[in-house]
Amino acid sequence: MHQHRQISRNDAPTSKTSSKRISDLPKLQRRDTRQREFLAAALRLFAERNFSSVTIKDIARSLGLNAGLIYYYFDSKTDLLRASISHVVDTTFASFRELERETLQPWKVIDAWLESNIEQSSDMYRFVKIALDFKGANERDSAIEATIARFYDQERRLLCRVIRRGSELGVFRNVQPTRMSDFISTHLDGCVVRSVVIDSFDVEVEIRELRSIVFQMLGFDHAKARAFRTRERDAHKGSTKPRRSA
Repeated sequence: MHQHRQISRNDAPTSKTSSKRISDLPKLQRRDTRQREFLAAALRLFAERNFSSVTIKDIARSLGLNAGLIYYYFDSKTDLLRASISHVVDTTFASFRELERETLQPWKVIDAWLESNIEQSSDMYRFVKIALDFKGANERDSAIEATIARFYDQERRLLCRVIRRGSELGVFRNVQPTRMSDFISTHLDGCVVRSVVIDSFDVEVEIRELRSIVFQMLGFDHAKARAFRTRERDAHKGSTKPRRSA
């Protein structure tokens, strides 16, 4: 059985093959783009209907393609489902790992996480809908269950780190990071599920309201946050200021 094809980071060109690899780049980029199109279409259809009622032909038809092309990338419909939800998890957290590296301001990371659930509300809706459908189905797949668990584990780890960091800086009151992160996660899921049930439910308004509640519960100290931002900015200026030659 072939695995769905992804470009490996280890596929760096050697001196003998670099010219061929460079000439192959447009082809590889098109392949990667096509694969992402399949993942997006599958995620949308699996959420709109349910996994058991969607066929590979349905997914191909929605893209105006032949079903055989999908089988070039994926072994089966289940393999496509695995890749679809894994893609959501990977893309969701990639930007936050970068944000954590760039800033020491934990409130920025929490704010960005809540905002991302607004900006990516369609994907979040689809992810939660598929997870709910999957849990209610008779079929079980350990890889899919592990990917769903990985999403919530990464969310908890991210929020716990920044909540703990905020408490250490004195901008948050001392709270139990795990309980606080679970509160945020549970209420975000609640917003998504409610939007499934009630068409008129405004996810953006409710998540912004949740943001206010979260920062109140954390006892966010704006004055200390401003002072920390000033120190961080001054330290950055000092580190980049050119030294005088002796």
